Order: sequence, then structure tokens, then C-alpha cells
Amino acid sequence: METIRGLKLRVTGMVQGVGFRPHVYTLAVSESLRGYVYNDSEGVTIVVEGDGSALQRFMERFHNELPPLARIDTCDKTEVAAEGFAAFEIRHSDAEAQKGAAVSPDMAICDNCLAEMRDPADRRKDYWLINCTDCGPRYTITETVPYDRCNTSMKRFTMCPECAAEYQDPTDRRYHAQPVSCYACGPKLYLLRDGERREGEAALEGCVEALKGGEIVAVKGLGGFHLMCDATDEGAVQRLRERKHRPSKPFAVMFPTLEAAEAAAEMSRAEAALIASKERPVVLVRARENALAPSVAPGIDRLGIFLPYTPLHYRLFENIDVPLVATSANLSDEPILRGDDELFEKLGGVVDAVLSHERAIVNACDDSVMQMLGTIPLMLRLARGFAPYTMTLPFETSKKILAVGANQKNAIALAFGNRLVVSPHIGDLDSVEAFEYFERTLETFRRFYDFEPDLIVCDKHPGYAATQWARSQEKPRLEVQHHYAHLLAGMAEHRIEEEVLGFAFDGTGYGDDGTIWGGEVFLADTRSYERVFTLRPFRLLGGEKAVREPRRVALALLFERYALEELLNLELPTLRAFEAEEIRMLHAAWQRGVNAPLCSSMGRLFDAVASLAGISQRVSYEGESGLLLEAHASDADAEPFAVGLENGEIDWGAMLETLAAGTFTAETVASRFIATLAEVMVVVSRRYGRRVLLSGGVFQNRTLLERVRTRFDLEGIDYLLPSQFPVNDGCIALGQLWYALKR
Repeated sequence: METIRGLKLRVTGMVQGVGFRPHVYTLAVSESLRGYVYNDSEGVTIVVEGDGSALQRFMERFHNELPPLARIDTCDKTEVAAEGFAAFEIRHSDAEAQKGAAVSPDMAICDNCLAEMRDPADRRKDYWLINCTDCGPRYTITETVPYDRCNTSMKRFTMCPECAAEYQDPTDRRYHAQPVSCYACGPKLYLLRDGERREGEAALEGCVEALKGGEIVAVKGLGGFHLMCDATDEGAVQRLRERKHRPSKPFAVMFPTLEAAEAAAEMSRAEAALIASKERPVVLVRARENALAPSVAPGIDRLGIFLPYTPLHYRLFENIDVPLVATSANLSDEPILRGDDELFEKLGGVVDAVLSHERAIVNACDDSVMQMLGTIPLMLRLARGFAPYTMTLPFETSKKILAVGANQKNAIALAFGNRLVVSPHIGDLDSVEAFEYFERTLETFRRFYDFEPDLIVCDKHPGYAATQWARSQEKPRLEVQHHYAHLLAGMAEHRIEEEVLGFAFDGTGYGDDGTIWGGEVFLADTRSYERVFTLRPFRLLGGEKAVREPRRVALALLFERYALEELLNLELPTLRAFEAEEIRMLHAAWQRGVNAPLCSSMGRLFDAVASLAGISQRVSYEGESGLLLEAHASDADAEPFAVGLENGEIDWGAMLETLAAGTFTAETVASRFIATLAEVMVVVSRRYGRRVLLSGGVFQNRTLLERVRTRFDLEGIDYLLPSQFPVNDGCIALGQLWYALKR
């Protein structure tokens, strides 16, 4: 007879609200072990006792058979004396002790729930809000922690006896699944259309009728509403663009199945797997021609596609056999809308109908957006399915630290104890509504963790709304240079301590000299940085106006090289975009430096090249020139333009002269420009011989990344780029936080 032994496990990670305790219970009981499991302040504590062979089997299964949504960051195991427990039990946890627990992201419907929804014998057949411990809403319905029903928006719905029995049974898939409900006790589904309200199946039928008739319907998801219409109906897509005042920014498209998506887009096996993953992000892939309405993604060859992720989406596609545009329901520069009232207030003139339900969204959360670089997944927007992102630190911080991020693609991050948390994507803070969402998100995480910061970290830009908020607080503050924060985020993700050669290429960031940076190369570690190269500075004619008019950026570059009368005799697409008198007036402003700040922005250089190539003179959304250049850059073997690399400057002068002197197709210019940037990065990397780290919005350009990766691999250059966190300004808060933690 084997000696009875005891083990105590302290587990951290994504282990609360994901079915972890009932999973441990089932494992322990199946191995005839005794003891208990409960949620603690950092994760889960487990005590098991039994014979040695059973304990060994338990530990093997414990690590190899995790619940679908669980993630173990650390597991500390110690031998303890056996106490002679009679059975294994799930113990109740102290509510206050759970204030440090990770809040789980929302997750797409699981296969088990989908099968039940399609089973004629199941009591939840066709139920539009079916969920279990492995899927459904988490963060978006949570008011505070612990994640109990009384702390969610489901508290107003009393469970029927059958749902309550499932909820209380540790062996059931719905044990402590807080949103659990059914037809008898759950929220009602309804459609608001033409002044009428329909409920239940009639609501679904009315929604399908509207979509098939070319109408625009707002459909409630997990973290907000989507504006939906038939993605193959050019008239419907154009109406959506006109009503939403969104002339060209691409729309995401939801397909009923992966097979349907493959008919409209070229995708690798890795891209298909990401699209079908349990998180269901929007994934950018190469579009096939003529598969959808032309206005879905005008002028570009990329398409953002995703699959249904709620039972309601699946119910819609049972009766609709076409893909649907599914874009966030919001006004420009404002956050995604989460309630019926605000939807009608903001978008009453946009939608023809609203399909909604009574389960309130407490915390808005947009769709995550990703793309693949070969087999490497790259995060572009950290949100539904992935955020809040919680990681366990290998050390403890004595201070509670809040990082408030950048002005564009804002997110916040916080650290306390050994826990680091990054919020879901908040968005651009350019409107009152967006800033209110920023403040609301701050309050959400204060509630979750009883979090009051001892230290606030922000950007140096005095015009950033988040920086102004940080400076208004009576708290100690650190300010971190924008592009250094970009690189620090990569260091945090990859846990890099040594000095790296960091390429931080983006649109704008406040430089140490008070000018606008954005084409920077740093030697950097977690303590300091040295700027070793920068893009040769140029002026932004009209300041912010130049961001919307690439022709102004290109004209400023031309002013640097050519006298006015010489310039007026050139034949270039940029010059044809102006009247001669406009050019003279802007030249006078350029000479005096009136509303023409200096910048070294690589993003703006993309704008200039797009203008000089005749690809884009005006843009309607941030990054449009980069996407258009990417679509035109078809020659992978293009020859680079000449670029100077002396005295710490990446000098674009020679490239400009070549462009001004020759006649090139748009495809040639785009291909050679991408090749030029890759060549610059290779040459600079060779000079310094350090591991290379890439960050900044420019590296969302997959064509550039593919070219750089190919060159780096050929040259044997060791490089890293963010994968789990956005390469754009969505990573800034993480970088700011990492700077404070490392100090």
C-alpha cells in the first residue's frame, strides 16, 4: 500500500472565470484524490492528497488538459503533510481576496454550445444567447470582481431551476458560467424597425428580411454593435459609406464559414487557422478580385475578414447565404456604441433597423485585428478575445503604476504586485466621446482591482489628451519619449534586457527637441536610449492638414530641393494636384515656417511618395497612403532608390531627385520605395551588429515586413517585432509601464 502524500499548488495566469476550478475538481475526483481548490488573490490554490502514482497522473493531466480558455503563467508546487480529507471539494473564495484576479476576455461561441444550438432535442435549440464556461461574454458584462453573477449585467435575470442546477453542478460545463440562461429565464431578443418592435424568432426574421432587402442593420455583438449590410450589394455598401461619412476606409466582412471566406480571399493555412481560432479576430488577407462589392475595400488588395463569434451571428447566417459587412457602429473618432439609446442618438440616420437584446454591455470592446507574417501572428488591435491581457511578472512592484498610452489607438496599462494588465483598445482620443470612453475605462479597472495609482506614466507630447489628463492628476509622474516607448513594448513582450538596435517608424511622435519625430533608429535598453539615425527632417505644410493631404508633404520635400521657378516647370503628379498660385502661396509659408512644423516622420514620407507616384493626393483615414502603396508594390525584386546614410540622417534627397527626373509607373515607385526602406534597414543594422527590434505603425505594412524579413534572413540579422501586442500606438502604454517597472 502506497503512502498517502500531499501537494499544494499555487497557480497564476488566466485561471479564474474560465472553468478552472471545476476542471481541477473533475481531474482530482477521477484520480480518487482528496483535498480542495479555491480562488485566491493571485489565482488558484489547490491542495490534493493521495497515493504517489495518482498524484503523478494528476499532475501530468493538470498541465496537459487545460480548459479551453485557461492559461497557466506560473505553478509553484510544494509537498505538504496529508491531512486526511474525506473528499475533494470546491471551496468558496473570499470576495476581497480576488481583487487581483485576471479578468477573462470575451470568447467566441464554443463547438459544444454550437452543437447544442443545432440539436433539435436540446432545450437551447436555436437559443441566440447560448454560452457556457468555455465561451461567451466575460469582460464586457463585468461590473466588478469577483466574476460572480451578482457583479455582472446578468444579475437582473433570475435563473430558472434547470439553469440553476447546471450552474451549481461542478461536473457540468455551465458550472459558475455567469451569463448562463435559456428561453425561460434569459434576456429577450428584439428588432426595432419602422417604429415596430418584434421579439424572438420574429425579430430574427425581420432582420434577415431587412438585410436581404439591402438595408443597414445595427446588430448587437459582445462588446458593442456592428453595422451590417450585404457585402455583395454595391448599393447597400455605398449607402453605408454615404450615411456614415466614410468615403474609403475599408470595411471588415463577416463570412458564414471559412469555405465561404476562401472564395473571396487568398489565405495561407496559418491565416485560415487564425481566422477560425477561438478568439475569432478580424484577419487581414489578400482579397480575390470581384468577390465582393467594389466599395467594401476600394483601391487596396487587403480584406479584413472574420467568422461569426456569437450564437446570434450564427442564427443570422442560417437564413443569409452572403457575407455581411460588419463594421463597428460608431461615428468617426468615437468609440463603438454599446446601448440602444446612444445608438439611435448617434446613428439614427444611418441604420434602418436594430437587432438587440436585453443583456446590457457594461464595458465596450471592439473586435481584435490581426495579420500573419508567414507563420507569425501580428496583433494590430488588441481587443475582443485577447484583452484585457494579463501577465504574471517575474518580480513584484511595490507601487501601483498606471500608464495612459498615446493619443491614437489608445489603450491603458497597469501594474500592481506581480500583475501587469493591458486594457482592450480604446481608440483615438480626438473627440469628447472618445475621451469619456478613456475615463470610463480607467474607472472600470479601478473598480476591478481597487486600483489607485501611486505613479502615472505618460507620453511627452503636451497636446495628447492622455498626457494632459496625467499632468492634471496630483500624483508622481514619469514622461516617456514616444518612440522609446514603442521599443520598450517590444522589450517587455520578448523580455529583452540587452541593448538593441531599434527601428521606430511611424506617423508622429513628440521628439526630445520639440519637433515631430517618426523615422528614428535608437540604440536602446530598458534604462536609456541614443538616437543614432533619423529621417532627414522636412516641413509639414499646414500642420495637421498635411496629414490629410499627401500632396502637401511631397510639395514640402520638393521645396527643399528645387527653387520655386524650377519647380513650376517640372511634370509631376504632385504639382498637377495644385494650382500654380497655391504652390506660390505655400512656398511663401514654407520659407517663413508658418504653420509648417519640422518632422522626421516615416509615415509622412510614405504620404509623399504616394503623392509623387500619383497614387494618392488626399486621404480620408490614417494610414491610407501606406495601404495604397502596399497594394501597388508588386515587384519583389525591385531595385532600391539611392538614399544617403551620413551624419546620423536617412537622407531622401537622392531618391527625390530620381523621382522628379524620371517617368515611373505607380507600381515601380511603390516597389522601389519598399525595397529602399528594406535596404536602409539592412545597411544600418550591419553597422551596429546588434539584435534588431522593430516597432511603429509603418510596420503594419506587410509588404515591407516581408521584404525586410527576407533581407534580414539572407544577411543573418537577428530581429524581433511585436506579436502579442500591437506594433502601432496600441503598444505605447505597455512600453511606458515597462519603463517605470524597470526603474
